[in-house]
Amino acid sequence: MSNAKTLLRIRIFYYKLQAGEYAHPYDLAKALEKLADQAWDDVEEIYPNSMLP
Repeated sequence: MSNAKTLLRIRIFYYKLQAGEYAHPYDLAKALEKLADQAWDDVEEIYPNSMLP
């Protein structure tokens, strides 16, 4: 995944947050968890051997 796509996902999350789309803390937590998981996937793609088994 490119850096630009990662930044776009962060911006979309931020705009949704500012627009009040996450009315319940659980919804916010799930969206943030999804964003974090995608970011880790990007890190693993860039550095595939950096994680210990």
